[in-house]
Amino acid sequence: MHYLELDAEGRFVGVFPLEQEIANTEFYDGTLLPVPATMDFPPAGMQSLSEWLAVTDPVTESSFVHIYRLTGISPSTPEFGTDNGGRDCHIQRL
Repeated sequence: MHYLELDAEGRFVGVFPLEQEIANTEFYDGTLLPVPATMDFPPAGMQSLSEWLAVTDPVTESSFVHIYRLTGISPSTPEFGTDNGGRDCHIQRL
């Protein structure tokens, strides 16, 4: 298990292994993806896991980010849904 750390202003600090309990930590199921805050996101037509992962490439330490939570991901899941209404996956901006 790992944790994703942001500073008080919403800048990306990093992803680190969770080795002990940390005060004021929120736990989420699924996969958390940091997306650049400057990106108009999600763009129309973004449906595959590889497309979502590609938008995390420009994120570096101190980047302002928005966090998206992806749930229900499996290697056999081809598409995501945003309404959790009968599709395999769900996308939520935190």
